[in-house]
Amino acid sequence: MEQNSDCMTRRSDDMAAIRKLAMDWSAGWDSGNVDALLSLFAEEPVLMPLDLPIVIGKSAIRSLYRSLFKEYIIRGKGKVVEADASGNLRYIWNSYSLTTTPKTNGVPTTSKGKSLFIVRRQSDSSWKIARLIDNSDGNA
Repeated sequence: MEQNSDCMTRRSDDMAAIRKLAMDWSAGWDSGNVDALLSLFAEEPVLMPLDLPIVIGKSAIRSLYRSLFKEYIIRGKGKVVEADASGNLRYIWNSYSLTTTPKTNGVPTTSKGKSLFIVRRQSDSSWKIARLIDNSDGNA
């Protein structure tokens, strides 16, 4: 019985850590903090962004995010729809609403969508994003 209790506690702790990762993700986007966002990725992550080719590795993701935040202010709201686990992998299904405002004379655009984060337990027991797929529902 005690072993089952330990497993339940670990699973609960893991899920809390993953939900915190999702909150840190949202905070990084709202603040436009590229380094904060990159700190949430595992080594050699793969990003499958909306309307762009696959982006592999932190260096490439850094370049993409820097160019994005250079031109836009992005504000959003996200909600974890589902999160589950299996071994050292977890996933987070997230829905979001974003407002993207050009920094130079432009009209804000609002969109809604969903993301699938696959996170992997690291050697220090933390959880980091290994794969991220983004899919928009279109402009709101």
